[in-house]
Amino acid sequence: MVLLFPRSPAKVILPVLDKPNYNGLDWLKFATALLVVANHTGPLHAYHAYADFLLSGVLTRIAVPLFFMSTGFFFFRKLSGDPSKDHSAFLAYIKKITVLYGIAILLYLPLNVYKGYFSESFTPLALLKDLIFNGTFYHLWYLPALIIGLGLTYAMYRKMSLPKLLMIGVCLYSIGLLGDSYYGLTVRAAGLHQLYESMFLVFDYTRNGIFYAPIYIMLGAYAAKRPAPAIKPKGNASLFFLGLVLMLAEGILLKAAEYPRHDSMYVFALPAAYFLFQWALSWNASSGKAFREWRVWIYILHPIAIVLVRGAAEAAKLETLFIANSVMHFVTVCLVSVVMAAAAVRLSVIKFKFRP
Repeated sequence: MVLLFPRSPAKVILPVLDKPNYNGLDWLKFATALLVVANHTGPLHAYHAYADFLLSGVLTRIAVPLFFMSTGFFFFRKLSGDPSKDHSAFLAYIKKITVLYGIAILLYLPLNVYKGYFSESFTPLALLKDLIFNGTFYHLWYLPALIIGLGLTYAMYRKMSLPKLLMIGVCLYSIGLLGDSYYGLTVRAAGLHQLYESMFLVFDYTRNGIFYAPIYIMLGAYAAKRPAPAIKPKGNASLFFLGLVLMLAEGILLKAAEYPRHDSMYVFALPAAYFLFQWALSWNASSGKAFREWRVWIYILHPIAIVLVRGAAEAAKLETLFIANSVMHFVTVCLVSVVMAAAAVRLSVIKFKFRP
C-alpha cells in the first residue's frame, strides 16, 4: 500500500530547563533593608551605647554593599555582548533608577522644607552637590551613587577584563577608605590631608558613586559572568561569618584608634558581603514580584516611617514606649516601613521591572 501522505514526524520533547532561582537574594535584600532601618534608629542605643555601635556602626554596614552587588549581578547577567543591545539596556536601567530618584526627591521635599533645607545657606551649587553625590535627604545618596557607580563600571567593563576591572575597583575603594573609616591615617600626612579636604568641598563623604559603589557592583558582575567557585553553601556561610567577625574586629580597632571620619567603609566588608551573596544564591526560598519590590520602598520610605512613629508617639504621650525604648522604636519603624512599602508597590502606577 502506497502512502499518499508521509507520516507526521514524531514530536521531539525537549528537556525543560529550570529557571534560576534567585529568591534567596530577595529575602537577603529584605533583611538588609531592615538593617538599614537599624542603622538609622539605633535599636540598642537605650541599653548599651557600645553594643549599639557594634550593631549600627559596623554590622549594618554590610547592607548597602549587598544592594550594589545585587544590581551588578542582575544587570550584567543580562548583557548579551551585542554593543547596541547592551547600551540600550544600560540606558533603560539608568533611566529607571533616575525616575525612582526623582520620585524620592519629591517625596522628601516637605521634610526638607520642615528641616530648613532651603535656608540662607542654600545655594544652587550646594543643591548640585547634593543631587550628584550626597542625596537631598540623608539616605538618598544611595541612588546617585548607584547611577554613577553603574555608569563607571559599565564603561570600564566594555574596555577591559573582569580581573582588571576588579583591580581598579579595589584602588577606588582604597581611596575611599582613607576618607572614611581610615581617615586617621590621612590626617597624619599633611599633603594627603589637604587633598582629601579639597575633595570634601565637592562631596561630603567618600562613600559615594566614585569610590564606594563600583567595587561592589563589580563583584556582582563577577558573580554573574564567572562560574561560581566549587564551594558548598556551608563553605560560603563559614567564609561569610569569618569575614563578618573580622569586619567587627576591624570596626572595634578603628574606633579605639579614633580613625573614622565616617564609619561606612570597611576592608572586611568586601569578603563578608561577597560570600553572603554567594551563600544566598543557594537558598531555597519562595518569593514574588511584589515582595521583591518591597525592599526598594522600605529603603526609600523608612525615614518617613521614623517621623510618623515619633509624631504619633508624642501625640499619644507614648514616648517612653515607642521612642525611649529603642528596640520597640526599631520594631515599630520596621513594621510601618513594610506596610508603607507594600502600599507603595500596590498603588504604584510606575512598574519598576528590575531588581535594583
